[in-house]
Amino acid sequence: MNGIGLIWLIDADPPSEAGGGKGFYPASRYKTPPDPAVMMHRLQTIGSLVDGEAGGRAVITLHTSPRYRNDFFEGPYHEFWRQRRAAGTSIALHPHEDREDGSSLYDDLDHLEKVIDMSMTSAASANISFDIFRSGGFSFHPNLPALLRKVGLTVDCSAAPGQRDISRAMDWPATQVSAIGEGERVIAEIPLGWNGSGTAFEQDYLYNEKQDLEGLKRVWDCILKQSEASRIPRAVNFLTHAFGLVDPHWREQAICFLDWACRHGGTLVNAEGALRMMSLTTLSEKQSTLPIYAGR
Repeated sequence: MNGIGLIWLIDADPPSEAGGGKGFYPASRYKTPPDPAVMMHRLQTIGSLVDGEAGGRAVITLHTSPRYRNDFFEGPYHEFWRQRRAAGTSIALHPHEDREDGSSLYDDLDHLEKVIDMSMTSAASANISFDIFRSGGFSFHPNLPALLRKVGLTVDCSAAPGQRDISRAMDWPATQVSAIGEGERVIAEIPLGWNGSGTAFEQDYLYNEKQDLEGLKRVWDCILKQSEASRIPRAVNFLTHAFGLVDPHWREQAICFLDWACRHGGTLVNAEGALRMMSLTTLSEKQSTLPIYAGR
């Protein structure tokens, strides 16, 4: 496998009336479950696109949050996850842990441990298995790798290099992250594709709904140059969202970028393929890894 491993990362979050993660806390005025017709339309659109454009190779997130703790493990969604696994798509556990004020519960390790344990129990009961983890809103906690390894998750897709917002529990180093944690706690990291310089989502990252096509291409060119200079196999993710993929503009842009990237050094992979690409399946426990939250 040559080139750069490219994960097509699809956040399948439900609609949020309050905008962003602020709609995922358990406020009293938010009582209803997600509209199954809306969500199944989004998920079925995603499934068709991933099969048609990527041969099934992608990562789709299963959303859980204070508001929607178990909704996507239940009801009409079972069959979708079963079909995705059969197609070779990776499923990411995606806890979107937000407070009413917009800050993140990723600063609370006890909360995260409970959420991960509950989610893994719910997944097992629903016969769903996860290949990878993705935090909500790029949030993280320095002790999260140990929690993930404890439940058998050794790949993460949360990093946004250079992004720092302590209120949102984000403090990613401005460098290409490939692994986080230490010793027995180390996990592989597939970061958001980044040009290595700025920190504006609108121009410096592979973030579909905040970029234009030419901007995505420019970021990819930078990633290619970095990879050629280091000669180290690596993988990055291209972030898209369910709301974008049902919109003709964002859907067409995502398809065009994926096609262009695969004609310019990229190889579409799922979580397993990304690990092979990065040569991280045999990570030594003594191998040094990049620290995070150094400024906290």
